[in-house]
Amino acid sequence: MSIYHLYKGKDENDGLDLEQQKQNISSFIKAQFSAENLVFFIGSGCSVPAIQLMSQTMKAIIGKHDDILCVIKKFLDTKNVNLLIDSLDDKDILKGVIVQSCKSHSLETIADLYNYIIQTQLLEKEQLLEIYENFCSSFSDIESLLNWIQNGLNFSPNNEQLLNAFKILKDEFIASIPKLDSDSYKGDVFQTYADFYKFVFSNRTEESSKISVFTTNYDLFNEYSLEANNIVYTTGFPSTLAKRFDINQFKYRLVDDTNRYKDKWQPVFKEANLYKIHGSINWISGEDGFLYQSNSTVTNDDVVVIYPTMLKHKETAQAPYSELFREFSNCLQKKNTTLVVMGYGFPDEHINTIISQNLKNQDFNLIIFGNKNESKLNDFYEEFKNRDLHLIGGQFDNKNAHHFNVISEEFLNYQKQVLSDVEEDNNE
Repeated sequence: MSIYHLYKGKDENDGLDLEQQKQNISSFIKAQFSAENLVFFIGSGCSVPAIQLMSQTMKAIIGKHDDILCVIKKFLDTKNVNLLIDSLDDKDILKGVIVQSCKSHSLETIADLYNYIIQTQLLEKEQLLEIYENFCSSFSDIESLLNWIQNGLNFSPNNEQLLNAFKILKDEFIASIPKLDSDSYKGDVFQTYADFYKFVFSNRTEESSKISVFTTNYDLFNEYSLEANNIVYTTGFPSTLAKRFDINQFKYRLVDDTNRYKDKWQPVFKEANLYKIHGSINWISGEDGFLYQSNSTVTNDDVVVIYPTMLKHKETAQAPYSELFREFSNCLQKKNTTLVVMGYGFPDEHINTIISQNLKNQDFNLIIFGNKNESKLNDFYEEFKNRDLHLIGGQFDNKNAHHFNVISEEFLNYQKQVLSDVEEDNNE
């Protein structure tokens, strides 16, 4: 058990004991957090266990609603057969049989494969059904499913099966996200977020630029923890009574006018841009079609604007989605950029492409906290491992090194823990 720090095919922690590995990671992170353009990408893994992973939420929905599984099967039947193949264990003999059949007969979709096996009796029907049922039952991408259903409703607005499935999925999905003032924002996960931002800004100076935080999360952990640290931030909404989305909010900076007679204004250095690229549990679509941020608990789920439901809102409410992604791309193209990725397993090709396009820039530095054994992350790493890409993970003391709480407690606060140990020894 050890902590790895992979960089250009080499483990920077190779040959070090556990304590040295922690110290090595801590020193490395501290140095990176002083980057000219510091950017974080925070995925859903950072909010676990306060919020379930999508796979757990989807499993619970399928368990309660049989008709959802029927819709999932229709959705997956249209997908490329490689999606099913990738879900099979490499040691499974049947995987080889299926792969060979797809190559020999140019089978493209899962439906093509299913029908071919039934017609040729390549496998026993029971074997096929077991593979197919397990594959469909383990499906977890609610967002893409909702997207597909909404597109279907655009062509067939009165399709009862799709209408029912959309409502169930949307309601269950939104119910899984803690709303404003929820007690979920008072526990250990909140403290991890708060400690994280405290450390980040302890390594920034008055000369530092604003940090940028991009997240696919709909929850409010980032907002609560930034406020707990007295950090000025914007999510794209002005501080007015009618908080209507304005992409230009990210371009502004506050200045400290204490020394107003200096030759130049001094910006407030504890400042952040928080880009919620998939929407938020407190974003709503107004009757005028514009996007607003609510400062009270939203009781009408129909007006909540999160990515899978953006497609059903008026065009003006959809606009922020593309604008926020454009901001993500533009932000990473700035000179001397360091992007730190946490809680994200690289399942989204759109996001992955934006990140990978910048790896060709000589002054772009990518740090990923992740599990190298996760297939999509491993695929990304293998493709770009010779670029300026660091992958940090591993296991020690029954802990996963890439988990958000471990990053905060074991690496970011490492020096503080050492000092505490010394103080305890002196007291004894």
